Formats: sequence, C-alpha cells, structure tokens
Amino acid sequence: MKYRFKFYLLVAFLVFSACEIKWDMDVEFYEDFSGKYTIKLLINEELQLYALEIGEETSLGSLNDITNDLPEGFGSSIFQENEYLGILVRNDFDNVGELKDQFELLKSNENTALLLLPIEEIDFQNNEEEFRIYGSFGELFDTENEIINQSGYENVFDGRLGFKVPGNITKPNISNIVENTIIFEADGVSSKTFELISRKNKPINPISVSVAFVLLTVVYFFVRQSRKVK
Repeated sequence: MKYRFKFYLLVAFLVFSACEIKWDMDVEFYEDFSGKYTIKLLINEELQLYALEIGEETSLGSLNDITNDLPEGFGSSIFQENEYLGILVRNDFDNVGELKDQFELLKSNENTALLLLPIEEIDFQNNEEEFRIYGSFGELFDTENEIINQSGYENVFDGRLGFKVPGNITKPNISNIVENTIIFEADGVSSKTFELISRKNKPINPISVSVAFVLLTVVYFFVRQSRKVK
C-alpha cells in the first residue's frame, strides 16, 4: 500500500539502530454508537536525534507533515510519553458510518494514512443483536530479507489498538475485562486478524412489564382469596 512507502525508507536505519516507533489507537463507543478516538504516533530519542541530523526542522521530523495534512475536523497536539515524543490526533463521530468515512479520508492522503499504520483492514457490523469489529494487521517489514532476519525487527515497532464498547463482550473470550475494553497488539512483523463481538443490552420492553404486572396481580388475588377461604 502506498502509505507504507515512507515507513519502508526508515526500515534499514531502524533495524541497525536503537530507534523505535510506538503507535497507539483508542476508540470509544457510547451506548448509541457515537464515540471518539485518539491516535498517537511516537518516536524515541534516537529517532528524534536522527530527524535533526538529516536536516528536519524539528525532532518530530516528517510527523509534522501528518498534522499539516489533517482534514478539517481533526484535532492534533504534540504528545510526550517518557522518552517518546510525537503527535496525538483526535476526532469524534456520530455513528459507525461516519467513523468509516473518516478512516477513508485519512487513507486518501499519503501522510495522514500513516496514522492508520499498521491496520490492513477494518470494518464494523451493527445490528439489533450485536456489535462486531473485525479486521487485520499487515506486515510492515520484509521479514524474508536474507540480510536481516526476523529477530532484527524486534522492538522496532510497538502497536496497540484498543476498543471500548457498550454491551456484553463475548469475543474474544476473556475472563477479566477491564472497563469493557479490549486491546489488540501489532508487532509489524506478522499478519494478524482481530475481532470483537459485543451483545447489546436490550432495553426493558414496556409490554413485557405490563404483562408481568398483570400476572403478579392475578397471583396475588388468588393467594389472598385462598387465605380468606381457610
């Protein structure tokens, strides 16, 4: 895919140095399936120094190109996490369709498409019974390279994709789910699929409540009458 081109240019340098890239994406869905998300793309100190050495204006390097090309409606800020420095991009959405449109908009530009690294595919299904998120992570590195074996790519890329959803999460089958949030990890080396299914909490049906009330009333009446007879 074209948006990986800039990333490939860094591969040799990253592998033979201590440079690292961190990618975090967190998506939160509300009860009506509107929501918000943030994307963090961070580089460590070695890569910050490298950006300055090759003549970039700031230690963020080409990350500035991403923020400059962001479509209208997206917010961004410089973000620091320990020794990592980079950008944080945020937006909200009214429904799943709008979220998908925003992703497509990011992918239409070679700079902003880097924000969706390393997602190869992502889609959503929303019906009356359940909400489903599924997709895959792609390989960012040519691990079949004879010069650099797979171990050479370890710790170069650290990816994390998190979803917070309403309802009862049935897949993946995890016993201890914190704040209804599932996190999928990407290493950039292997292709992986991800899937999340949440069963919706159905609202109480007024008709069912009325029927239950009538039945309880009838039961109460017969119990009371039987006690009077005794």
